[in-house]
Amino acid sequence: MDTQQLLEAAQTIDILQSMFAGDKNEWLPVIAAIGGAFVGGVSTFLPSYLLERRKLKQEIRSVETALVSEVSALLEVIEHRRYVYGLEESVYYLEHHPDKKKIFSVKIPVHYSRIYQEHISKIGLLHPKLSAKIIRFHQLIDSGVQDISAGGFVAETGGDVHDFEELLEIFHTAIKIGREIVGKKYN
Repeated sequence: MDTQQLLEAAQTIDILQSMFAGDKNEWLPVIAAIGGAFVGGVSTFLPSYLLERRKLKQEIRSVETALVSEVSALLEVIEHRRYVYGLEESVYYLEHHPDKKKIFSVKIPVHYSRIYQEHISKIGLLHPKLSAKIIRFHQLIDSGVQDISAGGFVAETGGDVHDFEELLEIFHTAIKIGREIVGKKYN
């Protein structure tokens, strides 16, 4: 090694020593503490967030399944008990006897829409179109039930052809909406 190379090596060693021999960086502990807190916060938040998100998705799926199943069951009851057919017969009769009234009474339990009543506070969790259809379906069915169950005007005093046509239209609309609810996936 010649003299020039030795001088260059000595200068390099001096430069390296000056880099490490100087005052320590005062910000390094602060940066380390902030970084540690951030990593600690993320590591505790992320699993909790993922678990809560999973629970929410399961709750949404559960509420949707329950409400759609109830709509499906109500449609089956309406079909099997032939309520629409009875209303259609009443309209036909009243069209041919316009001066008469007809009583149409059905015994319907108070709890026929129990699942809807229990989950109404969670209906906003569902897809907005599904929520709107479920609410509309139940409001229409409730309206019809009020008329044909004990205490309802069609059940007690009877109705004319106009009353029965209106009631029939309400049930047709509710059934159409109910079939849309049962037939579609919203998530």
